Amino acid sequence: MSNRLDFFFRQKVTEAELDLAFAQLEQADRNLASDLGIHGVISGAVPAPHSPVPNLSVDLTAPARAYDNLGQRIFFGTGQTVDCAVDMSGIPTDVSTASNERWVGIFLRFTRLLSEPRTDGNSQQVYFRRDESFEWVVRQAPEGPAGLAPKPALQPDELLLCDVRRRPGQTQILATDLDTSRRQAFIFARGTSVAVESGTWEVLNPSAETVQATLDEVDAELAGHFSGAAQRHEAGAVDYVPHGFVGATTVQSAVDEVVDKLSSATAGTPGASRVGADAVPGTPNLLPAGTVDAQLSSLLGFVNTHQGAATGAHHASAISASPHGYVSGTSVQAQLQEVVTRLGETTAGSPGASRIGGDALTGTPHTLPSSSLRQQVAALLGFLNGHLTQAAEAHAASAVSVADTGNLLTASTVEAALAEGLGAFSGGHFRSNEAASGQHKAILQPVLGAGRVLLLDSQGAGGVAARLRLYADSDSVWFTVNAAWNGSAWARDTTGAAAGGFRLSRNEAEFLHDASLTATFSTWTRTLRLPMNSASNNTSFEVTGSVSEVGRLGIEFCNSDTVPHDLLVGGGSVTFRSRFPRGPSSITLSPYATSGNFAGNPTVMVPDRDGFAFYSHQNLQALAATYWFGSYTAVA
Repeated sequence: MSNRLDFFFRQKVTEAELDLAFAQLEQADRNLASDLGIHGVISGAVPAPHSPVPNLSVDLTAPARAYDNLGQRIFFGTGQTVDCAVDMSGIPTDVSTASNERWVGIFLRFTRLLSEPRTDGNSQQVYFRRDESFEWVVRQAPEGPAGLAPKPALQPDELLLCDVRRRPGQTQILATDLDTSRRQAFIFARGTSVAVESGTWEVLNPSAETVQATLDEVDAELAGHFSGAAQRHEAGAVDYVPHGFVGATTVQSAVDEVVDKLSSATAGTPGASRVGADAVPGTPNLLPAGTVDAQLSSLLGFVNTHQGAATGAHHASAISASPHGYVSGTSVQAQLQEVVTRLGETTAGSPGASRIGGDALTGTPHTLPSSSLRQQVAALLGFLNGHLTQAAEAHAASAVSVADTGNLLTASTVEAALAEGLGAFSGGHFRSNEAASGQHKAILQPVLGAGRVLLLDSQGAGGVAARLRLYADSDSVWFTVNAAWNGSAWARDTTGAAAGGFRLSRNEAEFLHDASLTATFSTWTRTLRLPMNSASNNTSFEVTGSVSEVGRLGIEFCNSDTVPHDLLVGGGSVTFRSRFPRGPSSITLSPYATSGNFAGNPTVMVPDRDGFAFYSHQNLQALAATYWFGSYTAVA
């Protein structure tokens, strides 16, 4: 029913009164639909990529019928095409960051189509026909990382048909970009408004006697049944089709029969005869495919044959042996290894030579009695030391010749060589009669070779990971810690610590780091390079390897007008502190402080190895202001 107007005799009816009568009647229809909860898309308006050639628009099927949340009917009779390249305000929906995406919503809104213009008594033009019609509204949400980007909010006076995903550099909207999971389909009546009678039910006990509560109870019972948490079947109530050696007809009986037959030890029908086994290759014996019982019988035969006929040799570690002498191992393998180890020992008092005997050796003026090899070597050392320490037996230095030493000394006798060596020593050192005796005057090195050569190797305080080396090649000087050049790659002194270094050339300096912990590596995982012969960016480090930088940015809007404004635009840019090896793979914005009326986060655009730009669209009331201050995390 509707509100009514009582027109009376000789009443001069005005335009407003006539319009009011029709408006009240129309409102009654809408109230009925709204009160019953009838709203959504009834049929049609199904989205699909544009045909015949997909582009940045979406085709919607017709005829289409729908009711919005206010009970207003929406209808269109022919297919429609919606352009998703721009939103309702004409702003492009493109995605600026390579790893991001943006969601665009296509909404259907009720409107009226004005037609048949006429001139009223005041000579003003009015439209006599005001038919029910529709219009499309395209709304875009802020872009975000793929899989995390938000979707446009639902509107109280509009119906969402579908969400459309926009991607960087996209030129076509395909079926995989259309998401109808939030489509506001037609609802005739909510389940909470339809009653049921549960008086005779035996299993279901809904919290309220409505269709919705009943369906919730059914879902809970089924979920408990499927998960096994409740309403489980008894095993004796579940049918089973006999199969194989199981002749039972229920699950309970079948399980009991399987357990009994597998545990059987009856001769001829043991449980092992019902368990299959695949073929097992081997040399000299193998097991063909069959049952566990058959394979156990074969194994028993192999063992009995081996022990009875002494065929097939054991490994040395499987043959026991009694300890003897200095050998304490209890197997042949252990004793052989112990003999090799003991013979190679160099421990004072018990070297390997003390365990090897030697027979007596005759000679003049000395002889060697039979004893261990160590005792005979000690006797020889005594003879030699006695010869060298006795002046009567010593040779004159001028009478001892020196073989050709190549590039070091040219003298032919010990006396001349000592004189020549002393002169060479005094060239680079302080002599004993000078201040700072024994110290270097200067370290002078000739050309040591081609490629990358070692100039210095210092173990310092003895820390393996702190071993310092100095290399030089035709272009650079390298200082490395825990890294040695083996001719083709860097070899780590210890894999338990990272390697570091510094390289200096005529045109650039470079800090080096490698945390891969591998034994060798050919490329440093991270470098900081400072170009000093470059016309630009010669004060910024150029980074290689993995990079992560955190910094600050902010943006503020102000509406100085006395009326609200939509889509105020602002932005800025950020310069990285170091040059990235390439454009960042992701840039994440996190707010530190924002005003309550700031919508979303700023949008990142045009990132490259030196920085990025950002912008945001905001809606502000009259004489209002808003701000966003936060941080960025850039990762390459």
